[in-house]
Amino acid sequence: MAPKKYFDLYDQEKIEIPEVPIDYLATLPEPAAKSIRAKKDQLNLEKERAQEIKEAYYATISFVDAQLGRILNQLEANGQDKNTVIVFTSDHGYHLGEHGHWQKNTLFENATRIPLIISTPNSEKKGVKCMSPVELIDLYPTLMDLTEIKTPKHVVGKSLEPLMKNVNASVRGSALTRWRKGYSIKTKRYRLTKWGSNGELGYELYDHKNDKNELINLANNQDYNEVMDSLKLVIEKRIVEASIKPEGLGRQFEKVKPMYKAKNITFGDIHDEEGEISHLKKK
Repeated sequence: MAPKKYFDLYDQEKIEIPEVPIDYLATLPEPAAKSIRAKKDQLNLEKERAQEIKEAYYATISFVDAQLGRILNQLEANGQDKNTVIVFTSDHGYHLGEHGHWQKNTLFENATRIPLIISTPNSEKKGVKCMSPVELIDLYPTLMDLTEIKTPKHVVGKSLEPLMKNVNASVRGSALTRWRKGYSIKTKRYRLTKWGSNGELGYELYDHKNDKNELINLANNQDYNEVMDSLKLVIEKRIVEASIKPEGLGRQFEKVKPMYKAKNITFGDIHDEEGEISHLKKK
């Protein structure tokens, strides 16, 4: 959804749609193949329809960008840019025809990689890029460090402040993502995806140096046996670490039934069985 002027920025006929090799699906574990073929009404779209969808996506991104510009301009106009930390990010990536898929819900780079821009007042370095893998859980300790607030011991994320001081630094060797029965890690060069608790549903290995689009699964390529063996140890360690309950987390309730929540009502509100608010939480 965006005003017409943002659609006018793009020539629909010039928008390219990714091509997928005919035998591509046969190289994937079954769960991976299902993830990119789950939405039957989005498969094998006509080129004009696909271009229309991408144009709408681009227009929406440009519209959002313009609104961000309004916020930043207002911060500067009020002088608040001098004491404001700005973080621009997202919860997931998005397929736009890559792998023949649209939207999210996969463990490919398109869905697991997200934008992340951090700007701090009086930063000496502007517009620099760091290629170290990071995770969303790293944002909280980062903001604690930047605002000089002590991070609670149970927080498992890692502060990204060292990367902001030195783009060649590293705070973690891989970024971990979980979706349904699969786990995936992204290092600076590789992505390894494991399906099933013990990998019984298959593996995927992609070398981003030679295959940024993740179309060549190297999991069974003998030339990459050493890489596979090494990354399997890494992903197992990451999964175990992610499953550990942090010390100092506080009392935890086991087997808790999810609270019923009517749409557009905060958990602080009290409502009856019909979803009608009986008491509105004071803010």
